[in-house]
Amino acid sequence: MATETVAGAAPDMNEWLTLLHITFWLLIPIVLITIASLLWSWLLRRRVAHRTRQLQRELSERQQAEAALRESEGRFRDVTEAASDWIWEMDENLRFTYLSERFYALTGIAPQHVLGRARWELAPVDLSSNPQKWRQHQEILKKRQPFRDFIYCASIGDRPGQGRYLKVSGKPIYDGQGRFIGYRGTGTDITEQVKAETALQESELRLRRIIDLVPHMIFAKDRNGHFLLANRAAAAAYGLTVEELVNRSQSVVHEIDEEAQRMLADDRQVIDSGASKMIAEESFTDHTGHVRIMQTIKIPFSEPSLNETAVLSVAIDITEQKQAKEEVARMRLYLKNIIDSMPSVLIGVDPWGYITVLNQPAEQACGASWEAAQGRFFGELFPQLENQFEQVRQAIRLGSPIKTPRMTLEDQGELHYADVMVYPLIADSASGAVIRVDDVTARVRIESMMVQTEKMLSVGGLAAGMAHEINNPLGAILQGSQNILRRIAPDMPQNRAVAEAIGIDLDRLNRYLEQRRVLHFLEGIREAGARAAKIVADMLSFSRRSESRFTPVDLEELLETVLRLAASDYDLKKKYDFKRITIQRDYDPALRIVYCDKTEIEQVILNLLKNAAQAMAEEGSSSPTITLCTCREPPYALIEVIDNGPGMDEKTLKRIFEPFFTTKEVGSGTGLGLSVSYFIVTEQHRGRLSVTSKPGQGACFSIRLPLGRET
Repeated sequence: MATETVAGAAPDMNEWLTLLHITFWLLIPIVLITIASLLWSWLLRRRVAHRTRQLQRELSERQQAEAALRESEGRFRDVTEAASDWIWEMDENLRFTYLSERFYALTGIAPQHVLGRARWELAPVDLSSNPQKWRQHQEILKKRQPFRDFIYCASIGDRPGQGRYLKVSGKPIYDGQGRFIGYRGTGTDITEQVKAETALQESELRLRRIIDLVPHMIFAKDRNGHFLLANRAAAAAYGLTVEELVNRSQSVVHEIDEEAQRMLADDRQVIDSGASKMIAEESFTDHTGHVRIMQTIKIPFSEPSLNETAVLSVAIDITEQKQAKEEVARMRLYLKNIIDSMPSVLIGVDPWGYITVLNQPAEQACGASWEAAQGRFFGELFPQLENQFEQVRQAIRLGSPIKTPRMTLEDQGELHYADVMVYPLIADSASGAVIRVDDVTARVRIESMMVQTEKMLSVGGLAAGMAHEINNPLGAILQGSQNILRRIAPDMPQNRAVAEAIGIDLDRLNRYLEQRRVLHFLEGIREAGARAAKIVADMLSFSRRSESRFTPVDLEELLETVLRLAASDYDLKKKYDFKRITIQRDYDPALRIVYCDKTEIEQVILNLLKNAAQAMAEEGSSSPTITLCTCREPPYALIEVIDNGPGMDEKTLKRIFEPFFTTKEVGSGTGLGLSVSYFIVTEQHRGRLSVTSKPGQGACFSIRLPLGRET
């Protein structure tokens, strides 16, 4: 209708204005509604867009969180699968409800053998072997307390994986209302570790047993002297067990004597230097007080439980070994003393003649010590025995000794004789020989003297027989000379009667005989006969050898008798007239009687007189004199025979009483006179015979005989 109005007739202005006014007021709400709608629509679209963006952001964040969670789960799964642990869960009845896949891979036990069972149902053997451990574990579970590193042995019958050692840790879990719903935790298979530890323990036990079986002391100490470990031998040395020794050393800090201080100083030296040390010999006193000699090796030792280095010691008891060595050394010295004390020269050689051993006489003979002579050819040191090398080789080859009797040797211009014996030696595949040289010079000379003695005995017997025969004419001479003097004596009546009967004046006859010295001659004949008879009597007395008889002897008479024998000695007169020697006497009047064997002491003094006379004769002394002195020198009676002859040097004095030593020419003496005299005085009479002399100052032989009757 309105359209028609507009199109058909123009309305009037009022209507138009009214219509316009009505339209305006109608359009205002519409416009406002439209504007409000448009504004609401814009606000709604904006809110939707914001929400959309928020939802998109939340979705994106959730997707990122889900991706991170998936990544974390994957990483956790990878770590779990790669690690040695698995995840497990238990319900409120403490029965397994979950095991991660890693469980089977690690243990070889199928989860179906475990799920629905309690832990102690999997370890019946371990439970029976160690019930206390399991009771404590069950108490922790009942109290719903966390636990860590519980180890047990899971035995699943005869199924695979039986006998596995498992170590588990867990903590209780609760739901949202705080109700206990079980345990969750981790586990790991430590079977190989347990086996390794068991093997290590067994190895340590075996090693411990082996060390305890070692008889030597093995121990370790720290720098304070505390024992860290020890074997039984070390503990036994201290009288303790191993545990007591280790515990004791930890509680005693300084209970140390001088010996232990020395050992501690050695230990610290090894610890500080870090170098091993060997002590060849050190003393150690055990708990019984017995001192042992130890050979100790000390080595730096790192103890895992300590932050510092200790010292490991191995002490070997060498007491018996040292004693054995000392005994061997003592026996060697003893045997060496034995062979050194032998008068024979002993030379040990190898098959090639090189010296291996010498005794002391051999060292003196060659002028070299055993050490210097070892390894040298024996012919270099004993050139006079060099020709014995063939005997050495032959004795070794034949295995029997070879003797060379009376081998002639020259020593410092003197002729000596020796028996040389070569003995083969075979021991422990080593061969050699011993050359033994015995000086038989004395024996050879004795044998020669025995021959000479036999001759002299014959001469002595002849002389004794001649002395007996001489006694008869001497008796006739003495008796005749005595009768002549009696028959011409004028004081005998019978002589006067016969003279008057034949017309002879007996007084005039005696005057004639005196003037013609006939009576003097007759007296000389009588005195000479008496002296000859005395000499013969002395000779017979001296030649009567018998067993020694000690009797009281007038010393002056004994000396005078010897002087008469010396004056009439044939050999002495042959070389020197004894009557030309001045005899001086200095007798002690207080010393008259000496208890001795008269014949033997006469022999000694006669020998001294003969030696003095011969020495002075050879020297050509212008006024030879021998002085005989006697005096008391308690507890001895002293007899001195002093001459003014050539005297003797120091070398001669040292050997003057040696058998067969003589300064006389060959054939002039045997060298036995003074040695026999020395034997008679020292051995037979328990006295002393000595000599003092210097060259050009004569000699004085002193005989000291005991004053008592002890001989």
